[in-house]
Amino acid sequence: MKSKRNVLLVNTLISIGLAAAIFVIIGVVFDASCNGNLQMTNYSFSKMAAGVLATGLGFGLPTVIYGNENMSLPIQTLIHMGIGCVVMIITAFLVGWIPTEKGALAIIVTIVVEIVIAFAIWLFFYAHQKRLAKKMNKRISERNQ
Repeated sequence: MKSKRNVLLVNTLISIGLAAAIFVIIGVVFDASCNGNLQMTNYSFSKMAAGVLATGLGFGLPTVIYGNENMSLPIQTLIHMGIGCVVMIITAFLVGWIPTEKGALAIIVTIVVEIVIAFAIWLFFYAHQKRLAKKMNKRISERNQ
């Protein structure tokens, strides 16, 4: 059985990896939309790379909450996703992922898209864990018969 520390480490590494993969995919899309002339100055790429790590940690570390069996899943999810989304949004403002120069609508749309992506990823992992638990319960009940 995995220790809580190992689960936390794996969850955090997965979160950082997902954040990095999303960053690369979006970077390729932006580079293509700029006809290969995407330019970054003043350490923009370094800031964004640090932002990827912060976002990954912001979503990965709070997964420790799911080990608390005294809390309901909705409360655990609210804490986990609340912390992750707050870290992501603050980071997005700090590193320039949110186009503040394009007005309020662009800011709101960007934040909403980021939150929707975060919850879509959460839903994917939730569905995966639920399927896994169902499969395990089925095997246990088959062995007990």
